[in-house]
Amino acid sequence: MDKIRKFLTSDWAINRQDLSGILSVITPCIVSGRTEDAENLLEKNAPTAKAVAAPYVVDEYELDSPNLPDNSIATIYLRGTLYAWDTDCLLRLIDEVEKNPAIVGLVLIVDGPGGHADRVDVAAAKIKEMTKPSATLVTGSMCSAHYWLGSSTDRVFALSPLCTVGSVGAMCTFTSLSEFFKSNGIEIRDIYPTSSDLKNEEYRALESGDDELTKSRLERLHKVFAEAVAENRAIPYDPKLDFYRGRVFFAEDAVKLGYIDCIGEFSDAVLWVLTQATGRQAAQLYQ
Repeated sequence: MDKIRKFLTSDWAINRQDLSGILSVITPCIVSGRTEDAENLLEKNAPTAKAVAAPYVVDEYELDSPNLPDNSIATIYLRGTLYAWDTDCLLRLIDEVEKNPAIVGLVLIVDGPGGHADRVDVAAAKIKEMTKPSATLVTGSMCSAHYWLGSSTDRVFALSPLCTVGSVGAMCTFTSLSEFFKSNGIEIRDIYPTSSDLKNEEYRALESGDDELTKSRLERLHKVFAEAVAENRAIPYDPKLDFYRGRVFFAEDAVKLGYIDCIGEFSDAVLWVLTQATGRQAAQLYQ
């Protein structure tokens, strides 16, 4: 039930049509009482990680494999909606990559519309602060929260000119059950002492039809998101720019505008990371 609760109450950095698609599947499960099915659906796309021996990318290894060759490149797959618990998993995987001496770099493989905003800033900062080189390969879409993460790597590739990137923005959904309870003969009254008159003020405002407090909070989240992306991509933050207002771009256009770096394949991303790692190793030798 904890995952369902977070799904229904968290802030989002996601494409709205993708959120609608998830809701259309999850809601019938919840309404019919099949909460276990709903939780299973929310766990389907957890991040997974492997490693490849660069520059050859035929064989895959587990990150903790004792047979992992030196100069291996870790690959972390981010597919589908990013939930808060997925971001927690990503944080652990990044730590594993950093600590493993056989791994010299990271490639994120991304196909996702975004997701929960929870701790994405923490994960993005951790990627950016890695001591090992990193790259992202977009295989479908890299939007919203996924773009925040992907833009934190040192270089961004897209597999096809028709991949989509962007959607730099924030949102939330508000579901009121008051009419549902009332129609079922259930009266719910929240009573607050005058000494805590501001408790739950945003929720109470939304119940009364006022969304200004929520907009103000989301604007702060969006600004943090946009400023992080601005630093990652060296594109000054301009609130009037379509890019920072949530527009989605085809990869071909995104390359021209500097939102990603180039069109390329998995082997290109791996080779780029290996080259960067080799260069850093050489620089350390001759210091």
